[in-house]
Amino acid sequence: MSIRVTAALALFSALIAACSAKEPSGPGRQSDAQKQTGVRIVNAYGQPVDVLVDGVIAAQGVAPGRVDTVAQTAGQHAVSLRAASVTTSAVQVTTNEDAVATVAALRWGAALAVSTLDDTNAIVPPGKTKVRVLHLAPNAGEIQVARTQPDWLSPPLIGWKSPFLYDSVHISDPLANPYYQSETVGPWDVRVWLTPSEDVLGWDGATARVSFTLASGEKRSVLVLDKPGGGIQLSVID
Repeated sequence: MSIRVTAALALFSALIAACSAKEPSGPGRQSDAQKQTGVRIVNAYGQPVDVLVDGVIAAQGVAPGRVDTVAQTAGQHAVSLRAASVTTSAVQVTTNEDAVATVAALRWGAALAVSTLDDTNAIVPPGKTKVRVLHLAPNAGEIQVARTQPDWLSPPLIGWKSPFLYDSVHISDPLANPYYQSETVGPWDVRVWLTPSEDVLGWDGATARVSFTLASGEKRSVLVLDKPGGGIQLSVID
């Protein structure tokens, strides 16, 4: 084989490798963020917060309404949050390999509080799916949430709960914020309105909306967060 042909084949192989390296994560494929072992921080406090893990600063100035993740080794960790150099009480979290533990910065009156947001051990039976919605937008006031789900695709399905208010005291309470179950797999469509100003816009006039598809035994949490500049935004986590 000539030197010219060999060089051409080498260049072609390099291009293929480069393209493969840039291939985005497709549907159903576990992304790098999902494979990461660490702690996920949800800032539902309203001001920037710093994150300390085992007494060491892991992230600084996490903005309000932002969901961020810091890598940590698998095992038990003490997580503290602080705003304006005032540190809250720490919470103990356990991080598993290729998974993240979720911690929220919350507004408790005028103070900064911290709570874990890990699921409530809600087991999803085979062939079914579950979703919960957490109100983590302290500046939004009352909201209205409705959804369609795989076993009921005709909108609008009943609302989530009423009144639906920011409630940092009961945010991790499975009775106050339960998972709703679909008897089949498939698409969920969750829509949120600011009330009473925007719920009159109807099903297609939602302030924020997110759609996703779940397979057998999967569950998700939809987080309602403050949006920079005003309003609300949604984030979906495992």
